[in-house]
Amino acid sequence: MATTAMVAPGGKKSWLDRLIGLAAEVNAGEAMTALLLACNGFLILAAYYVIRPLREALLLPVRIGLPGGGALTGPEIKSYAGAILAGLFIFIVPLYGIFASKVNRLQLINWVTLFFVSNLVVFFFLGQAGVSPTVLGVPFFLWIGIFNLMVVAQFWSFANDLYTPDQGKRLFAIVGFGGSLGAMAGSSITSVLIARLGEFKMMLISAGILLICLALTNLIQAREKERAPNASGQLQAEQPLGREGGFQLVLRQRYLLLIGMLTLAVQFVNTNGNYILGETLTQMARTAVAGGASGGLSERQIIGSYMAGTDFWQNLLVVVIQLFLVSRIFKYLGVGGALFILPTIALSSYGL
Repeated sequence: MATTAMVAPGGKKSWLDRLIGLAAEVNAGEAMTALLLACNGFLILAAYYVIRPLREALLLPVRIGLPGGGALTGPEIKSYAGAILAGLFIFIVPLYGIFASKVNRLQLINWVTLFFVSNLVVFFFLGQAGVSPTVLGVPFFLWIGIFNLMVVAQFWSFANDLYTPDQGKRLFAIVGFGGSLGAMAGSSITSVLIARLGEFKMMLISAGILLICLALTNLIQAREKERAPNASGQLQAEQPLGREGGFQLVLRQRYLLLIGMLTLAVQFVNTNGNYILGETLTQMARTAVAGGASGGLSERQIIGSYMAGTDFWQNLLVVVIQLFLVSRIFKYLGVGGALFILPTIALSSYGL
């Protein structure tokens, strides 16, 4: 994080500082940056959740025949694709680190975001050209996993460089709340529009939102540089990243390693649960289309609409938990107790 706080001249709070201060502790001159970052987080998560349901929409209806008369179903392919994605990260993360060490942080964000925007345009044209979902399903599933890791992580890294540790503790809740609202908005957009526009045009909507995010990121950077040209946080944001990767950091610290192992266990449970959900959803969509009860929607549109609706309600629940439960969970259970919440929820939900 940055080590120099940036405040308004004279230390007098503006009306915006006082307004945002109703939700969090905000010092003079901090509200505008926090609000801009919250808007950026809103747009980034909206862009992601516009296309997130398309993973299942393109992949779950796929059926690949095997020698001997057997076949791989979409949910089975998704499970294997998840394993492939985990393997790809072993190579992608170090390569990303090498590239990040060659350019400054803003250049990194610009180039990586434009790369993903161009990918969405390519997927759109392939879909419009009639390329089979059997061909596009797995590549898009792998792509969106990489997109989620890089673009969202870049956003938080950028925000981290703008704030001191004290500012981060006070203001990240505002930024995170903007992201949660964006996730709900993106899910709602897809839930409403996928039946009218189809799955591939949703990719163009996401690409357009990402371009707005990029413009906003550059605006924030220029604004903060102008306000505090000598602040060490700005210098840090403009320097290339070091070559040290996340793997070395995790392996060196036992606490991070244990959190990683917990995450691995949760992912194992989620993978099995998602397989069951995928099989059920695929059969539901196939039955609806075969029985003429789909309302003119294809299997892919039914699956995409259902997943978008699910994402919306999940993110609404996240917002409620953030507002009313998180602080109390940490207050009464501590960090150790809070770590058991997610596995307990996963066990209960899949048990039902």
